[in-house]
Amino acid sequence: MAPLKENNRLQSIRWKLIIAVALFGATIWISATVLDLTAVVTAMTALPMQTALVIMLLGAASWLLRGLRTWMLFDQLPLSEALGLSFLHNTANNLAPMRLGELALPMLARWLGGVEFSIGLTSLLWIRLLDFISLIGISLCIILLPVAGTVMLALLAALIFLTPLILGFIVPKTQHIQLPEILAKARAQLIYEAQNGKRLHRMWRLTILAWLSKIMGMGVLLATLSGIPMTEVVTTILGAELSSILPIHGFAGAGSYEAGGILGSAFMGLSPVVALEMTIQLHIYVLSLTAVFGILGALLLLKRTIHG
Repeated sequence: MAPLKENNRLQSIRWKLIIAVALFGATIWISATVLDLTAVVTAMTALPMQTALVIMLLGAASWLLRGLRTWMLFDQLPLSEALGLSFLHNTANNLAPMRLGELALPMLARWLGGVEFSIGLTSLLWIRLLDFISLIGISLCIILLPVAGTVMLALLAALIFLTPLILGFIVPKTQHIQLPEILAKARAQLIYEAQNGKRLHRMWRLTILAWLSKIMGMGVLLATLSGIPMTEVVTTILGAELSSILPIHGFAGAGSYEAGGILGSAFMGLSPVVALEMTIQLHIYVLSLTAVFGILGALLLLKRTIHG
């Protein structure tokens, strides 16, 4: 039975890689067919220096804030190793197909801090829940800002201040639900995180600030390149970023990221061609930051790698 299971696992990985390659190739082919890719890239290099600097600083702030959140999550690690772990995890997640890069977090946490794989995995689920709430909440507030004005600013403030309280109230209520042992153990960790008020508030603030920085950087980039108001390009950002929840991704998110951006743009009535161009530019921005911080993360963990 063991060899059969191993063969099935290898077959599954093989098919995932085939699909990832096909998605990557199809994305390049479709983009080259409907767009002038040279012009798309050239437009990014022609950004005013001040604008480019603001965009890169906002993106860098998002990466650093996520690194600080990881340090808080695994507080037994030195700051440099926590930052390296976070940078490499997000790099792997942005580059690996089928979101296999997510596994880098529990694997690196086990190597660097002796954290059990199951605990690292549950920690990953916890921060992804915080990410999801932040992305949806902030994006909706920006999108509806022209319509509702100060009401949306008030809702954004409520989101920032009330979410930890709501999580601290709701998550512990699930302890009466019967679950298999492995899920019950994961739930116990989530309840611990939800009930640890001071730690939760700090992690939530870092999450909110990270997403505000990321969305603002992306919004300034797309608004500058397209001439479309930021409140409208946010739907493109939301669609592209939410593509991470899909089960199928190409290498470096190719295919799903672009499809998510086009779908999000449709809510604002943007044409698929314009949406594809914006999403590709957004993707290039994300991958540029990924390359920089991936190298930085490797350098931060180089000493640990050499000395074990």
